[in-house]
Amino acid sequence: MKTLLVYTGLTLLNFAVCFFIFNYSFNQQATPFLVEEQRVESGLLMLQTTLPAYLLWSILVSFVFYWISRKLKSHR
Repeated sequence: MKTLLVYTGLTLLNFAVCFFIFNYSFNQQATPFLVEEQRVESGLLMLQTTLPAYLLWSILVSFVFYWISRKLKSHR
């Protein structure tokens, strides 16, 4: 149970960091040059594509860390 909580926390942390980095860079680079309609459209597209992609990536990274951890424990 403790392991599950650790890797769930790792997944959520990775997801949040990826999303906030993307959101910050997008707001700094693209948002000032968009009209209001484009901002709304890009926000909706971000929710449809970027969030699921970052969630999938975060889960994959957590599984890789879990797999590496298991491999290192089995070699001891």
